[in-house]
Amino acid sequence: METQKMISEANKNGPYLGLVTPNPFEMNPLLQSPSFTSSNLTIDFQGRRFRFGKFDEKDVILVMTGLGMINAGITTQLLVSLFEVEGIVHYGIAGNANPSLNIGDVTIPQYWSHTALWNWQHWSRLENGAILYEYRSSPAVLILNASN
Repeated sequence: METQKMISEANKNGPYLGLVTPNPFEMNPLLQSPSFTSSNLTIDFQGRRFRFGKFDEKDVILVMTGLGMINAGITTQLLVSLFEVEGIVHYGIAGNANPSLNIGDVTIPQYWSHTALWNWQHWSRLENGAILYEYRSSPAVLILNASN
């Protein structure tokens, strides 16, 4: 019941812009940005932590989803169901097949495909001739014909 009271009180200050990101690698720069001011209100609900604050003068709720479309969908649904939200921005990186795109580029895909999570093996040869294997995991959202 305490959580519901906190949600009701938070909604009195809405509407908010929801900022949704998959993991700490992408969340931390937002939290550390000089443009972000925390309100020190956090609400933990269903395994998600909703952080409240402002970017410049805009009221925002930041929430981390975890990897994958299912986690993003569940978390985004909780965000819009629980809070007064007027828009959502997904902040983060995605895999791409276009070598001309770099981290920090903003893209709008013409086509996209979700193929779940991919795991692959990356190898490299060390100076001593040994082969180093790494296993990497990535959300497999393939962006085709993206323009920035």
